[in-house]
Amino acid sequence: MTDSARRDLWILDARERADAAQQYREACAHLFDVTLLTPDEAFYNRMEGYNLAGVVLARCSGVPQRYERRLSHIAADVSDSVMAVLELESGGWRGDYDGRAASSEMGAIRLIDMARPFDMVTEAYETAHLILSRAALEPQTADLDFHGCVVSEDSPSGRLLGSHIRATWAGAAAMSATDLTLAGKAAAALVSAVILAHGAPAGDDVRPVEKMLLASAQRFVIQNLSDPDLSPETVRDHLGVSRSLLYKVFEPIGGVSAFIQARRLDQAFDEITGDQANQQTLGEIGYRVGFRSDAHFSRAFRARFGMTPGRLRTLGEPARREGLSAIERPDDVFDWLRGLL
Repeated sequence: MTDSARRDLWILDARERADAAQQYREACAHLFDVTLLTPDEAFYNRMEGYNLAGVVLARCSGVPQRYERRLSHIAADVSDSVMAVLELESGGWRGDYDGRAASSEMGAIRLIDMARPFDMVTEAYETAHLILSRAALEPQTADLDFHGCVVSEDSPSGRLLGSHIRATWAGAAAMSATDLTLAGKAAAALVSAVILAHGAPAGDDVRPVEKMLLASAQRFVIQNLSDPDLSPETVRDHLGVSRSLLYKVFEPIGGVSAFIQARRLDQAFDEITGDQANQQTLGEIGYRVGFRSDAHFSRAFRARFGMTPGRLRTLGEPARREGLSAIERPDDVFDWLRGLL
């Protein structure tokens, strides 16, 4: 594998760690509620993924389970993403996608709009997932409702997308950075093609208005983390909404100020672990992500991650591999998903 292929592997097996099932539930909690349909003692899950320059390709296998994505998950989700899931092996699945009934009998590829709720049950499975930002889709797809749409690989667009997913997975480990970028762009084009071929005309915007407002606010915050004046008031001014509405849409994720500080600290965490040559002082990193007091930066960092910035620097990159930030980021794939704005 080349250094350019950003790969992540995450395996949980109850035979090796007794709390594997609970670790899995907690890791997935920001995306959906998980109900396992087998005993915790028999739990197993494997997730392997690649970052195709902004498009996430993941292969997952696991035990029978139920996934419920509610409006509370949607409101708290930083990303604005869509997903194409290719069934590789499965004992069957069925689900309700915001009023649209779907099942494995209808085809091998299902499309999911992560800005809408769903409730699905699957038997033991192995799947390949393409997850990408809504902004990466062709503009014409905005007028189509594709949530829960199931597509056969016998259809022209389904055959092209399924073949691309399989071929990209087979070659991802050896791809250069340029190859990965092109594979991601091709994936976005093919997902768009499937939506255009199989989506239904949408009426009014089916995404909750508050979800769209929250996504816009989150994008603004992430793009302006280094601004020391970034505050709930600057976010409100940018959106042009009332203070009460802003606080309402941020309430499910702990409030505006808490979100701003959490994203600043996450950025600092990444910069510290990535600065292996210690070319920047901790104060410089804190300043760049918006902290004007070293003491405040250190206290806030410790409160979020359970250690000071200096301790993290001492541990270095192994800290990420050992999951010291597992409460917020159990592994890289979930971290990549949060970046799909």
